[in-house]
Amino acid sequence: MPTAHRVDIGNPPTSPHNETGDRPAAVTPTGPITSGGSIGSTGSTGSTGSTGSTGSTGSTDGARFFPGFEVASAVRIDSAPAALGATFIGSAFPRDGRSSLSFYGFNVAGTLWRIDTNPSCMGTVLTSVGGEPAVVILDSDAGKDGQGPVSITTATAFSAASGDVLWGPTEVPGPSAGNGLIFANTPKALTAGTTPGTLLDANTGTVIETPAGETALYEHHGTALIGSGTGFSAVDTGSGGTLWSADEFTRPNGTTPGATVRFTGSYGPATGGIVVLRWEEQGKEPQDVIYSLRTGELLGQLAGSPAGMAAVDESSGTVLLASELGDGSQVITALRPDEGTLWTKSFARSARITAAGPGVAYAELDGVAARIDIESGAILDTGDFVLPVSMLADGTALFPTKERTVYAIAVPEKQDTPG
Repeated sequence: MPTAHRVDIGNPPTSPHNETGDRPAAVTPTGPITSGGSIGSTGSTGSTGSTGSTGSTGSTDGARFFPGFEVASAVRIDSAPAALGATFIGSAFPRDGRSSLSFYGFNVAGTLWRIDTNPSCMGTVLTSVGGEPAVVILDSDAGKDGQGPVSITTATAFSAASGDVLWGPTEVPGPSAGNGLIFANTPKALTAGTTPGTLLDANTGTVIETPAGETALYEHHGTALIGSGTGFSAVDTGSGGTLWSADEFTRPNGTTPGATVRFTGSYGPATGGIVVLRWEEQGKEPQDVIYSLRTGELLGQLAGSPAGMAAVDESSGTVLLASELGDGSQVITALRPDEGTLWTKSFARSARITAAGPGVAYAELDGVAARIDIESGAILDTGDFVLPVSMLADGTALFPTKERTVYAIAVPEKQDTPG
């Protein structure tokens, strides 16, 4: 059975470029950080000039990184980075004699682990195994060139902190459907139908059977929505117990018993511990309503229509959702599953959240970079800055640079203590 596996990476590298195929992708502080904190183009030596003080902000193409960070190192990865616990996760395509797709776990300390798998298996699922942050990586028996028939695909959960196997391999029919630990043999042809998926329990990797005629719609950290059409319920995948059913919902104001509710998956692969459901009624505008995924409690109503992807601060459980009103203005709503709506803020033209971390979120608001207080929604700072694209629970951030595959790893500036 094909199984993604951990590889001994040796010492942390000093270059962002994998020349020999046996070094991981992260870069130590002696790597390509040029004087003044900018990230320059790097060659095989990992140096573009002096490696002096980085200052408080780095830069890319003349724009400065958002204030409050010190650039510590850089990393070269081919995928969009993800944050999980105390670890960033990214992947590197096969190159320089390395035939596998390699996933790396890294932070400011360097590269923590490397997992190699078949290059046809690019998708991952971020989850929690017994409370431990974990990443589920696929493998298959496709040719190493990513071509040819696939008869077996497996899923294995690895610790985000150490790269150790937590469960698996479990055979699955294909890649993740994009809504948690749900895997499907996605047809190559366009189809209006939904491909039934295989649902796994987050803690054990066990396949969860779904009732005949129903399918898994969404899963997050061991809670899954299972149903068909507008009839669905939330299930604890560990115990198999039903947590709530859609026919028990508190209806939003303005709806009648004739209204129906359905899951649309509008905010991408993860909305933390909340779920956005759409209520529809003939002759009325649809309403998107936010519920606690675990309890089914109504948390608030979304203003307008979903826009963009959700941003989740795992350290506090805060979920940030952007939505668009009919006049083109946009709104950010912040919620927690156990507290409900924290705040909403409106913006004339645009609101795009790029990252959320301990106590703060970063966003582009009406074309201006901004730092937002998560608790109150107060805008703490704005300017013409490069925004972080991912953050860890300790405040470490990843910033994009002028090289598409190189990211700066930056830590919060140390605050002066009164003497």
